[in-house]
Amino acid sequence: MDLGIAGRTALVLGGSKGIGRQIALDLADAGANVIVVARGQQAIDETVAAVQAKGVKAVGISADLLDLASYQRIHDFAVANLAAPDIAIYNLDPPPPGTFADVDEDMLAQAYHSVVLCYARMLRVVLPHMQQQRWGRIVTIGSGTAKQLVRSGLNFGYVLANSTRVAASALAKTVAGEVAAQGITINTIGTGYIDTEANRAWTHEQAAAAGMSFDDFRGNMVQHIPTGRAGKPQEMAALCLFLCSQQAGFTTGETILCDGGQTNSIL
Repeated sequence: MDLGIAGRTALVLGGSKGIGRQIALDLADAGANVIVVARGQQAIDETVAAVQAKGVKAVGISADLLDLASYQRIHDFAVANLAAPDIAIYNLDPPPPGTFADVDEDMLAQAYHSVVLCYARMLRVVLPHMQQQRWGRIVTIGSGTAKQLVRSGLNFGYVLANSTRVAASALAKTVAGEVAAQGITINTIGTGYIDTEANRAWTHEQAAAAGMSFDDFRGNMVQHIPTGRAGKPQEMAALCLFLCSQQAGFTTGETILCDGGQTNSIL
């Protein structure tokens, strides 16, 4: 199916590994040119080469995405080396786990900074071009905690994600309403338990902290997922790709789950 984004320019933050890399590759398959942003230059270069091998243009830039000033620099780099983004994917590392007793106000502020404030800065940087051309697609790789908070268990908690993800989704829905008439959609994917390198590293850490084996800990996580398995990066990327498509123009301000049915919230 033609997604109507061939020739568009896509900015993929956190685009060198895992879900972000798969999104970058899928966007390339749909004919979009891609700007890959991450920290490690080697992984960026490898992803850029893989994207270019699909016959589209791609460039990469290393940046600290927790630095608010970096977003304008990224945008200026994109304009100078490719084009202003028509599509923007916000995909930063999630806040660390922890119960309320485990975290302090500095950690809460840092989580809010990465989940909400940096996202707001990206919006400010990419929206003017989209508004001028009256078309744009923005997708956040977020968390199911925006739909239903996660209770503590297995020696870890989610107080930082529970407290900040809902704020980011509320911001996205608010801004989506302000720019919808200009042909711009803003959506969030509520990510579930996805089998990525980062997820496996996190599972190893949490299993060790709980005194469990990797397999036992993962089994405990998966047993709460109706599909009976972890998700695949390709499944996340496929949903993201649709939300970036021309055909998704009537879907905006939404948090859409990709979690194997794990979240019990009706809405």
